[in-house]
Amino acid sequence: MKHTTCPCCQSADLDAFFTIRNAPVQSIIAIKSYAAAMQVPRHDIVLTFCNHCGFIFNSEFDTEWDFYTQGYEDQQGFSPTFVKFITGVTQRFIDKYALRNKTVIEIGCGKGDFIRLICALGDNQGVGIDPAWVPGRGEPNPNVRFIPEFYSQAHADLHADCITCRHTLEHIFETNDLIKMIRDSCQDASPILFFEVPSIVRILKDQAFWDIFGEHCSYFSPSSLAQLFRRNKFEVLDLSLEYDDQYLFIEARPADAVSDTVHPLEESVADLKALTRLFVQKINKHLEQWRVRLVRLKEEKKKVVVWGGGSKAVGFLTQLDEIGVIEHVVDINPHLLGNFIPAIGKQYVGPDFLESYRPDVVILMNSVYINEVRADLAGRGLHPELIGL
Repeated sequence: MKHTTCPCCQSADLDAFFTIRNAPVQSIIAIKSYAAAMQVPRHDIVLTFCNHCGFIFNSEFDTEWDFYTQGYEDQQGFSPTFVKFITGVTQRFIDKYALRNKTVIEIGCGKGDFIRLICALGDNQGVGIDPAWVPGRGEPNPNVRFIPEFYSQAHADLHADCITCRHTLEHIFETNDLIKMIRDSCQDASPILFFEVPSIVRILKDQAFWDIFGEHCSYFSPSSLAQLFRRNKFEVLDLSLEYDDQYLFIEARPADAVSDTVHPLEESVADLKALTRLFVQKINKHLEQWRVRLVRLKEEKKKVVVWGGGSKAVGFLTQLDEIGVIEHVVDINPHLLGNFIPAIGKQYVGPDFLESYRPDVVILMNSVYINEVRADLAGRGLHPELIGL
């Protein structure tokens, strides 16, 4: 399926600049057998740049594929590092907008960790909407209820003082349609919006190929995200980069007209275009450096594992698994353990496994967690070489 117009601004002035062949279409579903994992389809990813608004998207994305009703496993709250981060961010947001004793709606709530957190910290009432929600996955909160559905116009009549959406918009191809639907639902109300997505700027600058994978069809920069909201009559109150510049946050509220105010964090379309060119110039060398490194480790008969399952591991292994040096993928999420990685087939193991396996090298999929992982390994008497992405 080839998309020929920008999902954000509908411009047809597009340039494809990077292709990943035969990437798994799914990355973090819980699959119980090797055979089932290897049946997950593969499809090309073609990163495409909109010369009008700077939005980057996968123009080969199949909008008909069912990504989120087959055991989608996305919880990050098993990491103390992440819990500290998201608690701090949430508390600052609550304080900034006096979001206490209010009603919060979360679009794409996953297993409900964030909607429970923002309601607990602010004594708020909450509604989480997501077809991948699973009953019993979290502490019950009588002030929070869940709707296991995709967000749609059917939910427009739900009252909200705040609408939040974290790490969901990048999974939506028809981005403008979703933001317009949310704006239409506001009517005379003026909720604060709090959205979070990965930052494509960091991916381009670091040639972070492990952050390009099947479920992510939409890749936002500060400017393309802000333009999307302004175009749909939202005032952009703030933009920020968090978590070592990996995550991009936007705060907004309904406006009466399209604003032309540009936030200081926004880049120009020309600047982002230049970053795509730099990415293209460097990415093949970066991939080759990784191949040489892994081949050397294989020749030296080193035991190598990846720490951090899910999407990043799939993005990394899509490019490098054929070398055959990485035998195991470690994750601390107990709901992933024993499952098999889509289209790649490796079985997830927990940190306890490493006590007997004793790896020589651990490739950490996110260097934000390097101190946490190093301490975990040391507590097991393990001191492998630790490589953080």
